[in-house]
Amino acid sequence: MNKLTSASFFFLAAGILTSVSILSAYQVLFVIPLCYYSYWAIKNNDYKLPKSAWFLLAFAFVAFISLVINFDVVPKPGKNFGRIKYFLFGVGGIYVLRVWVKETTDKIKTFLTSTFLVSMIVAGLYAAWEFFISGEARVSSLTETMRYGYGSAMMLLMLLGSLLHHDKTKNWLNFKLGAVAFLIGFMGMYLTYTRGALLGFLCGLPFLLYFYKPKLGLTLGGLAVLGVLGLGGMYLFGSGKYESRFLVNKNNSSDVIRRSQWQSAIIAIQEKPVLGWGLSNFHSQLKRIKNQYNLDAKSYDDAHSHNLFLEITSGTGFIGLFFFLGWLISWAIHAFKTGGLNRALIVPMGVAFVVSSQFEVTFDANNASMIFFVYAISTMSKKYVQQS
Repeated sequence: MNKLTSASFFFLAAGILTSVSILSAYQVLFVIPLCYYSYWAIKNNDYKLPKSAWFLLAFAFVAFISLVINFDVVPKPGKNFGRIKYFLFGVGGIYVLRVWVKETTDKIKTFLTSTFLVSMIVAGLYAAWEFFISGEARVSSLTETMRYGYGSAMMLLMLLGSLLHHDKTKNWLNFKLGAVAFLIGFMGMYLTYTRGALLGFLCGLPFLLYFYKPKLGLTLGGLAVLGVLGLGGMYLFGSGKYESRFLVNKNNSSDVIRRSQWQSAIIAIQEKPVLGWGLSNFHSQLKRIKNQYNLDAKSYDDAHSHNLFLEITSGTGFIGLFFFLGWLISWAIHAFKTGGLNRALIVPMGVAFVVSSQFEVTFDANNASMIFFVYAISTMSKKYVQQS
């Protein structure tokens, strides 16, 4: 079973930044050890979970109920119900990783992390080819602009933290390969010109450096605040036109669409505030809402809300949002209190996740798989980490 688990993690590492098809192999294979180890954990009365996991289970249940009561307005129920698996992967993954971390050799762990680093390099080089050779204004890399940009921002923070704390990660991380992957991966992320992803990275960076060297983190944090204020001022009050997407003002066409999505999601929430329209089903009401309330960007009518928290609330109501925030906050508290690598890697990544999620629904297949794997491995109890 341990070999099957490692095989599933290989496809996860190889597919996050390169292919939804490769990633699907992880999802199929991982179900087997997830069910197996969850069964034995319950049978052996070793099913204790952190508080955050119970919140996540409760959210998954609310998401299920939201789809049941809205079944008649969900265009593709199988797809929506299928999204619940990511939350279950997060909870059940805790049981899997408790065993896997203890039984897997450092050689296998290094192979898997190196697989991920190579995939980051491949994705970054492909992005560079798109930009410098094909002349694309914004690269999509191998998975799609937003998916790649936002996912890369979160993973680059964790990679940089792992490199800075190499004394604690040297047994399973190739430092030289990691350094190359960071540089090429950052280039690829930047060339997507995804403003929310870059903002998330910049907001997480001071926390990452603070947990490495506090004075450095405070200094960079101050500079980051000044930079964000400067860019924010240009965005809100600027009137000039610049070639760079990072210098545009609030009247650009992209943000007109995004604001119309936010407005539509808020209206959807007002219409069904308790349990929403069904998990990931906001899009089914979008065209109606825009026409009924005469909102902008009416032709942009088959997409999510461009904000994870609005998407969660429009889909599962305020009950769903309560449990979702309970999961997120209790996970953050756990990571901070645990200290060590957990604090150094998870808190900065979490900051980027929260910031980025204000501008995009970051629970696509690739990033949801990554986020809930990170969640599972970061919430194992200390006794399992210490025995690894």
